[in-house]
Amino acid sequence: MLIRNFFVASLVAFATFIGLALSAFATDDPQVLAAVVANNEVLDSALSDKVETVLRTDVGLAGSRLRVFSKAAVVTVAGSVPDEHALRRALDLASGVRGVREVRNGMEVDSPK
Repeated sequence: MLIRNFFVASLVAFATFIGLALSAFATDDPQVLAAVVANNEVLDSALSDKVETVLRTDVGLAGSRLRVFSKAAVVTVAGSVPDEHALRRALDLASGVRGVREVRNGMEVDSPK
């Protein structure tokens, strides 16, 4: 029993070290690194588009001028909204989009005219 447990533990440790070695090797390759960065940029762009679509189609945000930026699934919503309720609504809608990890507020409430 002890020998079997030792064998299993050794096998797991070996597989772990091989996995770490392969991942270190893969990240040293500039082409792999460039592909990962390009893929992240595409994902961020698609996520920004999804959030922006949700915000633009919401009736409660009519009159708002919003821009959406995304980096590593962290979405920043910037621009101006007519009131505090619209600001909270925009943040809630953005956080509800699948794939968004965090939402940051870059919005300002328009001053009454």
